[in-house]
Amino acid sequence: MRILRGPCLIFALCFTPLELVAGPAQSGTPVPITSLDTNHPLQASGTLYLPAKAVGPAPAIVLVHGTMGIDARGAFYREAILDEGIAILEVDFKTGIYHSPQDRPAIDSYLPLAFAALKDLRKRAGIDPSRIGIMGFSMGGGITVRAALENHRKAWMRDEKGFAAHAAFYPVCRYINPKVEQSGGLSGAPMIIFYGTEDSYGEGNYVPEFKKLLLKKFSFDVTTVEYPGAAHGFNRDAAPLSYSDPAAMGGKGFMAWNPEAASDSRTRVVAFLREKLAGK
Repeated sequence: MRILRGPCLIFALCFTPLELVAGPAQSGTPVPITSLDTNHPLQASGTLYLPAKAVGPAPAIVLVHGTMGIDARGAFYREAILDEGIAILEVDFKTGIYHSPQDRPAIDSYLPLAFAALKDLRKRAGIDPSRIGIMGFSMGGGITVRAALENHRKAWMRDEKGFAAHAAFYPVCRYINPKVEQSGGLSGAPMIIFYGTEDSYGEGNYVPEFKKLLLKKFSFDVTTVEYPGAAHGFNRDAAPLSYSDPAAMGGKGFMAWNPEAASDSRTRVVAFLREKLAGK
C-alpha cells in the first residue's frame, strides 16, 4: 500500500506474577521482570496499561521500543490503542542492558524476551490469552517481525501459538530478509509494516523486497504502508537526530518527525489492531 503524501538481549525472561489492578489506565502498573537464565540474572521492567473501557478479558499488545529506549513514540499511540479496549504492556529492554547502538545485543537474542512477555500475559485473568499481539519501533519492529518466523516461535513456544498480530514500524528488513530462507515459514498471524522512503536503514528498498519475498516463498501477503519522503523515526515527536549506528546505511542513522505520516500511521495501526485483536 502506498500513501502518496509529501514530505537486541540474550536472556529469556519471565514476569513476576501480578494480577491486573483496576485504576487510571494512563498511570500504568509497574511490572518487575526477572531473567529465566540463571547464569545471567538480570532485572528489567515493564509497564502494564489497562483500558478503562474493557468489558471482560481484554486483548493486549506487547509494545517494544527502539534502540533509544522508551520515548515519545509509545506515548503517541497509547491513548488511541487503550480507547479500543486493548491493554498495553510496554517493556523496557534497555535499562541495565545496553547504552547505545554500539553495545546493543543482536536483535534475535531479544526473541526469548518477547515470547516470555506473551506467556506471562496469557496467564493474567484480565487478558484474553488468544488475542495478544506485538508492536514495535525500529529495533522493536525487528523483534516484532522476527517473532512471526516459525523457527523462532517453535524455539521458544514449542506447541503453543505465537502472537495473534504483528505491527512493525521500520523494522530494518535489510537484516531480516536473509533469515527468511531458514525460517521454516511464518506463524500465519497478520502483519503490517510502516516505513518511509527516506529511511536511513534502507527501508525504502528492503521493505518492498521483504513483501515480495514472503509472497513468493510462503504465499503470505504482508500489508505495507509506505510514506514517501518520511525518514526513520517519523513518529518520534522530537527534534531531528543524527547518530552513529552500525546497522544504518553507511553507519549513519537519522530520525525526523513527520506529523502527517505519524498521524496516518496511528489511524491505520489502531484500525489494524481493532480488526485483528479487538474483533471490531
